[in-house]
Amino acid sequence: MQKIVIDLYGADAGTAPVVEGAAKALAAGIPFFPILVGSRDAIIPTMEAAGIAPSHYEILHTEQFIAQDEPPTCIFGGRDDSSMAMAYARLKEDPDCTAMLSPGSTGALLVGSICRLGLLPGLKFPALASALPCGPEGLVCLVDCGANMDCTAQDLARFATMGAVFSQCVCGIQSPRVGLMSVGTEASKGTELVRQAHGLIKQLPLHFVGNLEGSDLVSGRADVIVTDGFSGNLLLKNAEAVGKTAAQMVRQLGKDADPQVIGAIETALLKRFDFNSQGAATFLGPKKTVVKMHGCANADTTVASIRQILRLGQADFNGAMSQAMKK
Repeated sequence: MQKIVIDLYGADAGTAPVVEGAAKALAAGIPFFPILVGSRDAIIPTMEAAGIAPSHYEILHTEQFIAQDEPPTCIFGGRDDSSMAMAYARLKEDPDCTAMLSPGSTGALLVGSICRLGLLPGLKFPALASALPCGPEGLVCLVDCGANMDCTAQDLARFATMGAVFSQCVCGIQSPRVGLMSVGTEASKGTELVRQAHGLIKQLPLHFVGNLEGSDLVSGRADVIVTDGFSGNLLLKNAEAVGKTAAQMVRQLGKDADPQVIGAIETALLKRFDFNSQGAATFLGPKKTVVKMHGCANADTTVASIRQILRLGQADFNGAMSQAMKK
């Protein structure tokens, strides 16, 4: 049974959705053992209300945490009693702990993965990847989706390799199609960064399909989309907004139609494009799995993220990533 360290702090709605999600996952029989890092006063009543025995979880008590508006570098030192620092310490020191889950600051998690946990050999910083809906039922891996704003061509080439491993483990695709986000499909299109990255990725032992355009986020042309964190985050947020807007338009335009039909379409759109209910983003490169939930995470987000971590564990994600980086 996997041990997962869960940092309770950082969600917009406070610790409640994270604790409630962990309790909901345990009550559903999901096979994991949570180590909850936060205030015991916020944990014990929720677990008791859900009928979860104390033997089914562990508490690392603290009421200190790193706020979203604090500089990411604050996790370097002097904040050892914060929930995120304590979670990283337990993850690093306990060989039975396989992963960490947090809705905290993306920047602080990134810095923490470097200075408190450590990265795989050859890496200077991790990338952040999300598996997004693509087509009727498929998923596409977007990397980087918000961690690294300023990238080199070599960084994007590493993202391509790491994204392919992530796609293999999460989506079960043996040879993922990897594409590079640009403003046109021709190799000559895009910024100097994109053109250089195209040349580097083309030389890698990957199924490289060349440059992609923004519409390819949902076209199904690639299984992995490589870009810098600034562009990736814009793509991520825009895709979610478009899905929600489409659901609202269906409801508005279908006022005179069968309410059950319109309701079913709206629900399907929201379910497909509400990334918050489908899981979380995964850091690619730390020695152990680190998963970042959205700030607006709810209990269902927590449950989905726990399931995602278990899928990664079953696919030996860390081992596969380590082997890919060695090559």
